[in-house]
Parts: sequence; structure tokens; C-alpha cells
Amino acid sequence: MNNPTYSRRTILKMGALTATAAYAYVVAGVSLSGKSWALTVNALDSETANALLQVCRSIYPHPGLDDLVYAVSVESIDAQAAQNPELKAAITRGIAALQEAAGGSWQKASTEKQIALLQGVESDAFFQTIRGNMVVSLYDNPKIWPEFGYEGPSFAKGGYLHRGFDDIDWLPVSE
Repeated sequence: MNNPTYSRRTILKMGALTATAAYAYVVAGVSLSGKSWALTVNALDSETANALLQVCRSIYPHPGLDDLVYAVSVESIDAQAAQNPELKAAITRGIAALQEAAGGSWQKASTEKQIALLQGVESDAFFQTIRGNMVVSLYDNPKIWPEFGYEGPSFAKGGYLHRGFDDIDWLPVSE
């Protein structure tokens, strides 16, 4: 058997080539779904997961955010559903009921109808589970903070008192 020996330089070159190839795949959007990313779920079926993604977008609508950001929430909910059969059943039933009430397709329903349907279920455990998960998985994501103008925690930078506590430009100026 031939056991090749690798120098440190060879290992670093191989690592760099592997990382470059992985990055190229990500940038090229290699996926079977036709998107630049693929929603990965284990407990929920793909139809329920895709509808859930759109429901998540309806609950916290941010036109500037890509569906990929909402997919993180769906994958998190799916992971919880994989551990809890009652939750999986509640999510599946809840999405099916919203789809049916929306006329068969949540995506094709008007924004007004979607809002009315969500208001009708906002006190249900199904809705509260989705909402609660999204608060953490969506708004606690440092990658999207710049979209909202949030610079992140200030403690490590000395706080806001002497570092622009009033530098926001998205609030109306009061006189």
C-alpha cells in the first residue's frame, strides 16, 4: 500500500480548494428546487413547509428580506415538530385550515384576506407557536440586523450614550 505524505502547504492548498469549490456551489445556487437555496424539512411535508414559509412572511412582512430568511424559521419549527408529534399535527392542521380558508392557496389570497384569516387564529396555540418561534429565529439573526438599521448590541462598544444613541434616521423628526 502506498501511504502518501502531505506537507502542511499541501494540506492548506487542498483546504483552500475545497472551500473555494464549496463557495462556488453556494454562489451558483446548486439546488434541485430551482431556487438559490432549498428548504430542508424532515417532519413536515414540502407543501406544508412552503405554505408555512408564506404564512411566516405574512405574519412578519418585510419586503426587503429574501425567503431564505423566513426559511430559517420554518426549519426551526420543523425541528420542533420532529420532536413533538402533537406540535407536528397542530402545524399540519393549522396550515391546512388556512390554505382551505384562503380558497386553496395561501399565496393566491389577497393580503387583506390573509390578514383577516391570521387575525381569526391569532389566539390559537398554532399561531402563537409560529409567532413565538419567529420572534427568535427572525429578529435574533445578526445577518439581517442591517436590514432594520440595527447595529447590534452596544455593550462591547461602550454603550450608546457616547456613541450615537440618537443617530437613527428612520424616525420622523418631531418639533
